[in-house]
Amino acid sequence: MKILTVDIGNTCIKGSIFEDSRVLDSCLLEERDAELLRPLIDKYEPDGAIYCCVGGNAEDFVGDLERICGRHVMCFSHLSRLPIRVNYKSFSTLGLDRIAAAVGALSNCRNALVVDAGTAVTLDLVTEGEFRGGNISPGLRLRLRSLNHYTSRLPLVNPNGVTPRLGFDTETAIRSGVVNGIVSEIVSTFRDASENVDALELLLTGGDADFFAPLLEQEGLKPQTDHSLVGMGLEQIYLLNIR
Repeated sequence: MKILTVDIGNTCIKGSIFEDSRVLDSCLLEERDAELLRPLIDKYEPDGAIYCCVGGNAEDFVGDLERICGRHVMCFSHLSRLPIRVNYKSFSTLGLDRIAAAVGALSNCRNALVVDAGTAVTLDLVTEGEFRGGNISPGLRLRLRSLNHYTSRLPLVNPNGVTPRLGFDTETAIRSGVVNGIVSEIVSTFRDASENVDALELLLTGGDADFFAPLLEQEGLKPQTDHSLVGMGLEQIYLLNIR
């Protein structure tokens, strides 16, 4: 079966076509217009579709998507059946994208720290078929924009550029503080978790995954970047819930 997965995030929307846990094609939408998914749908004619949404109300978007697909689009919710156990006290507030990414991660490995580097940075520990919790902090660009917005003198800094351990001017001080701060969060969390979890792997996804991968390698880690984790998880959740 070819399955269309749609991840509606805070900043953009990712549509992907999966078949047997393999991504065939995908596209990234920067505006909430379901018509932009039509080329993907017309090309692959998916047998089913599922979406998750963390970025506000998606009712109109999904309605248009169903019209284009010519079929019902399954909504992944906290009531959906899951192929993993979730150990999280406030399950009803756990981000659906975090759950889907955890499901996708366990299709590739037994134990993983899943880092989704997007508008927010989430670090979630998934071991032996169980979501064990994680952390949430502001993402790369959110931190940079916040420093500019909530101060009177700090400029908006591009994340790309010289990033020393200690900044030598205001621009590098901001960039180094933000970038190195996120890298330190990931390194510290991974190393702490590794003390109690065997063969723990570091999986990166999200818009800034490629930005952080080489920086984490410089810290001695071996991250694996997979931009399809959420979609892969949605595919598995869809197949489980139609049985």
